This record gives sequence, C-alpha cells and structure tokens, in this order.
Amino acid sequence: MENINKKVEQFEMYMDSIQKEKNFIGTTVAITYGNELIYAKGFGNARVETKQKLTPNTIMSIQSITKSFAAASIMYLVERGLLKLDSPLVDYLPYFQTSNKTESDNITVRQLLSHTAGLPGDLAMANLISPNRKEVLGFTEWQEEVGITDEEIEQINSLEDITRHFKHVDLAYVPGDRWMYCTDAYAIVGDLFEKVSGETWSEHIQQNLFNNLEMTRSTLDPEIAKGDLDSSRYYIENEQTAFPTNPIAAPIGFIYSSAIDMAKYLAASMGEKEGSFLSIDSLKEMQKPFPNVEVTLPFNDVTDNGYGLGWGSCQYKGLTLIEHGGGYTGVRTWVSMVPNEKVGIVVLSNYQESNAREIAMRGIDIFLDLL
Repeated sequence: MENINKKVEQFEMYMDSIQKEKNFIGTTVAITYGNELIYAKGFGNARVETKQKLTPNTIMSIQSITKSFAAASIMYLVERGLLKLDSPLVDYLPYFQTSNKTESDNITVRQLLSHTAGLPGDLAMANLISPNRKEVLGFTEWQEEVGITDEEIEQINSLEDITRHFKHVDLAYVPGDRWMYCTDAYAIVGDLFEKVSGETWSEHIQQNLFNNLEMTRSTLDPEIAKGDLDSSRYYIENEQTAFPTNPIAAPIGFIYSSAIDMAKYLAASMGEKEGSFLSIDSLKEMQKPFPNVEVTLPFNDVTDNGYGLGWGSCQYKGLTLIEHGGGYTGVRTWVSMVPNEKVGIVVLSNYQESNAREIAMRGIDIFLDLL
C-alpha cells in the first residue's frame, strides 16, 4: 500500500473533525493489510470519569460482530462432518419449535445462520436475560412489548432454555422466503454448537479463535472485561450507562475484544493468516450472501448484496465489502473487509451517538484511494 503516511494523516484529520462533534467520547480504529497491522489508534476516552485514554488495546464490547464468531463455530462442525447446513435444525435440536411446529420443523441450519428462518426481528428476549437489564435504557419497555415476566426470565439459565422458549414465538414469514435480522436466533446457534460438539461454546471460542489467533485481549467473561485496567466504560450523551453483560446469551453479541485483536480476526477471516481457524472454502461460504434475499441497510454509494452466515455483504464503489456492525446501549461497532484488496478495518466506539459504519467507510475511502 503506497503513501501510507499521507493516508494516515488524512484519516486522522477526519477523526479530528469527529472528535469535535457533540457527545463524542471515544473510538478506536485498527486497519489490516494482508496479515500486517498497518494502523491502530485510539481517540478520546475509555473512561470519562478518570479521563483514561482509549487505546487500540482497550478491551471493548463488540456486540453483534460476535455473530460471525458464532457462525464460525458451526462451520467448524460442518468441516468435521458433524453437521450439515441444509439439514433441518430439529435433526440436531429436537426440542426446538415455534408456535407453528409444522413450519419450524423445516427450518434449516443455514436459514438460522442467515436470518431467513422466519423468526421475527423484534423479540429482544435473549437480551432480556441480562443480569443488569433493569439498568439498561429501554429494557423495561422491551420487556413489556415481549410479554415475558420476571419469573419467566429467572427460569432461563442456559442456551437450551432460550431455545425452548421459542415455542411461544410466532413466525413472521415462511422460512426461506425473505430476510429479517433476529438477534435471538444466535442464542439457538450457541445451543446448536454445544449439543452437537459436546463442549461449551465459550471454551471453543477461547481455544479455537482467541488462542489460535493470538487474540490476547479478547474474552467472553464480563468480569474479566470490566476488571481489566485498560477496559472501556459506555456512555449516552456523556452519561455513563450500564456495562454490557449477558454471559448466558453470549453468542448473540457479548464478546469483548480490542481493535488490534479484531484486526487479527479480520485478517484470518480473509484467509490472510496461516493456520486460520477455518478453511478458505468455509470462510467463503460464510461470506456468500443467501440467494434471492434482499437486505436493505441504506448508506451512501452502497448496494447491499444480502446476508451470509454471520456476515453481511455489499457493493461499494465497485468493491465487494464483507461487514457486520453491533449496537447496544452506549456501544456502536463496525468491521469491514475488502477481501480482493486484502484490507480490513475495525471501528469500536463507546458512546451511543457514534456512527461507526461511517468512520469505517471513510477509512476505506482514504486507504484505498476512493475519494
């Protein structure tokens, strides 16, 4: 990549303008080219109260980017012949059903991973088992809308319990007919992995991804994340909000990582790291959008291709981007890969008002000379 110093200067001028915006708290960015980290920097504060600076090693919530890790765990089983993507989910989880058992019996593993299973997008049930849900903005309203009581929540103590709760859920459309993002579906993904593999999802992610990729600043343990001296807190309009924690439903979005660690993950996800966690064929299968399913996520110059297995895909200024974002109270994250250019960008923000995707796109514009 040529003129890297000039590109860095241009990007940091852009980030200087972002830092002048109202309610800016902190954002950390990392960019990988091939298997090389070419840029990593933190902007703003990890903790406003102590004015602790954000660094590219700061442990932060990545939220729904976690779903790509969950999908990767299923592909790990596929590679070993333990599971087939186009087999019905009930072949592996016979207790899974929705209110329409006849239709939900036909939901395949691939449909579950690609958000084309017919499951509604407004459940929020898996998030409601967060131990500090009462502190999280909007969760009381969600609980009323979902219609789940405190007593029912207290009875959910495992991924299997979440899967079994789907018997109360009405399908929003015929499975396979269209796309609808359903966060709760990925709790079922975690349950599926554990039942087929016989090991816990968290142990697998720690061993096969974090350890394998030398992601030493990544964890699924909220206490480790919160207790680390270089870890972030989260903000809405400059006020600290609840720490994101949900250890039971971790596959939906509760990995904690750093920008540098996530850059390692993106390099491996593009097949740029030797001895990666999956084969090239499996990585490509995950990133291939589900056919004939339109996904509308409007952004300037973007045409969405659809959603694969834990990854979205879009066309941007003649390039194919593989991407995913994440959001929670006080958290905004985005990662984008441009496999043909061997470039990946990570943006992790600890405040509600951040537009992490816009920052990622500007980084792509600058470092790939698209302006």
